[in-house]
Amino acid sequence: MVTSEKRKVLLDTDIGSDIDDAVALAYLLANPSCDLLGITTVAHEAEKRAMLASVLCKMARKEVPIYPGADDPLVAPSTRYPPNQAAQLDHWDHQKSFPRGQAIEFLRSTIRRYPGEIDLLTIGPLTNIALLFSADPEIPRLLRRLVLMCG
Repeated sequence: MVTSEKRKVLLDTDIGSDIDDAVALAYLLANPSCDLLGITTVAHEAEKRAMLASVLCKMARKEVPIYPGADDPLVAPSTRYPPNQAAQLDHWDHQKSFPRGQAIEFLRSTIRRYPGEIDLLTIGPLTNIALLFSADPEIPRLLRRLVLMCG
């Protein structure tokens, strides 16, 4: 009998402005071959974006660590808008508090714990990823795969 191991995945997302991030997260949560190790959020109002990610995790009955990351880009002024989908948060069960200022360290320590095993998926601005790679330049070599779906 052949058994396939689950793929270890980290997701960095700006969920809350468009449907694509929510669909990607729902897919990862429902995919039996995915071991979603954690979610980091990025862009304007990253904490509200974390709340939105938690709605889908709760609906899927999955406990996934969620860390709000960078609200603002590193160089240029932000062209992002608040997460308009957050207006619906009152209608859904969601996590309301998150570890602050720990997103980059969470990514770094998780990737170092599983060298060569993690697929890092990014959807949205790459601010968290830039901060991660700057803080630990060896991280790109420790990833199994880096998938950029940034806009």
